[in-house]
Amino acid sequence: MKNKVIKNYIILMFLFLIIVLAGCTKKEQPGTGIFKGGIEGVSISFVNLAPPSSFSQDTSPKVKILLKNKGETKVQTGNAKVRIFGITHENFGLPNTYKTTLGPLEPAGEFTKEGGEQEVDLGNIKYKLSIINQETFTLRARLCYPYQTIAKTDVCVQSLITQESRGEVCSLIGEKIKSGDVSGAPIQVSSLTEQTRGNDQVRFDIKIENKGKGEVFLIDAKCEDLDKDEVRFENKNKIKVQIRSPLNVKCGFRSGEASAGGIISLDDNGIAILSCWKDVEEPVVDKLDIQLDYLYREQAIKEITIFQSRR
Repeated sequence: MKNKVIKNYIILMFLFLIIVLAGCTKKEQPGTGIFKGGIEGVSISFVNLAPPSSFSQDTSPKVKILLKNKGETKVQTGNAKVRIFGITHENFGLPNTYKTTLGPLEPAGEFTKEGGEQEVDLGNIKYKLSIINQETFTLRARLCYPYQTIAKTDVCVQSLITQESRGEVCSLIGEKIKSGDVSGAPIQVSSLTEQTRGNDQVRFDIKIENKGKGEVFLIDAKCEDLDKDEVRFENKNKIKVQIRSPLNVKCGFRSGEASAGGIISLDDNGIAILSCWKDVEEPVVDKLDIQLDYLYREQAIKEITIFQSRR
């Protein structure tokens, strides 16, 4: 009997130990990179009650837009532009022009964890056409702003010749992009892989994606001009890329010239693969530093109901 009690005690202790060890299992550690990360840039929304969801035709409520910078790029004063589109502006008494921010939109970071925000006043609604009982309309606000993505990650600069002659000092195998390697922005460097290219070169395949909710355009375009169909189509899905490190990296851009900087075009799925290469003299671990510049457009939608004036 005593042996049975001891045996049951040992079993219970063993089960208890398993439970404790399971509870103490280490959770996945956050990335050790320098960036907070994320796939958001500047968000756009209508300010609460500006306008309200419903109002009488004999009133003229404000239309205000709230912009919040949730990414890691500062947007300078006046560079974020907003306008109402998709309506006949004269009918609503609203301007058919872009309005800009009156201050900078600070990035999300150590001092502004939630990111900077600004309100943009687009005027007052004064609907001019006759209404019988009530009518519902859709207000659409468009935001256009310049933004930037930075990626910094360790890469192995090694070729077949240097590996055979000097030994392997690092590995080309595996995904190089880790959590914290890419700044918070809607355009992301989502993957980076390496392989040898010939005997004396290393090749980098860089995957760039539009992970945000909006559209991306060439940084050299103007927000106002993008409202024209021909300009929009010409500049859509184009991103300016600069490889800032390592030195002497060359990439195959759409211009046909191999260089460290140029323009890439995203496909219909919002993805581009940029192939770059570098001559290798000595195997080293280096830092690949990529800068992406672009214009980004998003929109906010609000349904409003205007009631017939009782006067």
